Amino acid sequence: MSSSNMNGEEPRETVPSRKLLFKICIVGDGGVGKTTMVKRLLTGKYIEQKITIGTDLATHSIKIKNKKIILQLWDFAGEKRFRFFLPNYSRGAKGVLLCYDIARRSTFNNLKEWYNIVDEHSNPVFILVGCKQDLADEKRVVSREDAKEFQEEYDIDLFFETSSKTGYNIQEVFENLTHRIIDKQEIPL
Repeated sequence: MSSSNMNGEEPRETVPSRKLLFKICIVGDGGVGKTTMVKRLLTGKYIEQKITIGTDLATHSIKIKNKKIILQLWDFAGEKRFRFFLPNYSRGAKGVLLCYDIARRSTFNNLKEWYNIVDEHSNPVFILVGCKQDLADEKRVVSREDAKEFQEEYDIDLFFETSSKTGYNIQEVFENLTHRIIDKQEIPL
């Protein structure tokens, strides 16, 4: 005997909405645009930032199917004197954004150090992020080809160039990161 509601329709199976929390570390040298990228994601606006001291923490929600996913964003100061915090703070990270400024070669060259620090203490999904894409025409010193070589050498999941000024690829970075984490963790949706 089948049951139906008052309209004669079969009842829909309801799956309770579950919240997931993913710790995301955002790392790279000071001044590459990490904090500005986070502010753009959270507010939808370009807000110039000063250098981060220590760590900033923020949360952002993404809904995928019927699941609300909370991204806990750990924005690390890029100065060398704060790097000793990173091993402890990066433990348990599900995702890492390795950020560099496409107009400053030194920030790209330092990515190996950032990668190694985080990789030793967690097994995250890595995304390579070239910040300040809006400067590409006049000031680019790190080519997309250089970035893709780095991505391949370190087996990094994805590579994006972003602009916090224009909003280019900001949302896409975080959405793709979330999907990759779900796939890696084999979380059913």
